[in-house]
Amino acid sequence: MSRPTRVLFDAGDYSLSPQDVGGIGLRIAELAETMAEECQVRVLGPAASSSIDMGEAQYVGGVRAWPELLAETDAVLFFDMADRARLEDAVAARRLVISENVAPIEHLEYPSLLVRPDPAAAYRPLVADYQRQLQVSHHFLCRSEVERATLIANLCLTGRLAPRDIQMSRTLAHLVSLVPIGFSDRSASAMAAVAPDPLADFLWTGGIWSFYDPMLLVDAVAVCRDRGRRADTAFLYARRKADNAELVGDLASRIKELRIEDRVTLVDEPLPHDRRDAHLKAARAFISVAEPGAENQTCVRLRLRDSRLHGIPMVVDDFGGTANEVRRSGPGTVLSEATPQALATVLLHYLDDAPRRSGPNPAFRYQTTLQGFLSWLRTTTL
Repeated sequence: MSRPTRVLFDAGDYSLSPQDVGGIGLRIAELAETMAEECQVRVLGPAASSSIDMGEAQYVGGVRAWPELLAETDAVLFFDMADRARLEDAVAARRLVISENVAPIEHLEYPSLLVRPDPAAAYRPLVADYQRQLQVSHHFLCRSEVERATLIANLCLTGRLAPRDIQMSRTLAHLVSLVPIGFSDRSASAMAAVAPDPLADFLWTGGIWSFYDPMLLVDAVAVCRDRGRRADTAFLYARRKADNAELVGDLASRIKELRIEDRVTLVDEPLPHDRRDAHLKAARAFISVAEPGAENQTCVRLRLRDSRLHGIPMVVDDFGGTANEVRRSGPGTVLSEATPQALATVLLHYLDDAPRRSGPNPAFRYQTTLQGFLSWLRTTTL
């Protein structure tokens, strides 16, 4: 009997700690958990005493373990901008290289990049690293249809496509697997078991970044107040970092200026994963509204995971791929116009007429959506 495929997940700097795991860290953990049902999976991440529950997948903290882990694996999965040195190590060791990444478009708006003496020069290495990842990866995972489309165009531009590829598969299934943003069975079980713990009616469940529009939500809460109603709201990830400190500060100032401190909570401490689930389960809707722009047109927000797991509606703007996903798969509302008045109307609708929660959407179980990729992995060797 052949041994299971050995797969190493490189989580980079993304935390998988139960105290502060975020969007990409959670996707890594849930994919690792699911793949460990048939593969031998290890996850290399930051030094930590523990990780969230990943079933049979083993967490290894600290990059010192990299050489030993690489020697004992068949395939390496990289997420986002792979560490260049470890990527080259995997290539040199003739391991299968698998990547889940998108073009570094959001980086163009990072304050830490824009304050550099020559932002264009600082940006070029990011592009070079992305191009190298496209050149050497044997297979790619994509989180959405729009990300798959942009990836295929980029593969063409980097010389990765040839007539034989279309002859092998017109959908390029041997190169690209669509694994939509979803959840694992273990996460669904944990969610079902947790007791709701209300924090606010409406939750901003993702980060606060320059390509989002958190002010729109704050202003909508003030409009609800002026209409004689409460629409209590919480931002779950309001910790200040280099690339969001100014925006979070402006958000706090706006809340104070509008005198709605009693209605809007900025959570600026790490939020343990189990407490987060309890807060999510008690909410009426999740909010994720953004500015028009290239980043939002070419990516889908990871926070769809929460809506698809909990069956709680997501309110989004009408700019780009996330809106298309909500229209197609729900549950949620796409704003007809990005104004505080329009968003306030939607918030009051969910206060007065909360829809019946549908629970986890089985179409987005990783146990289902990973099957195409696992089929490729079972039959591919170097």
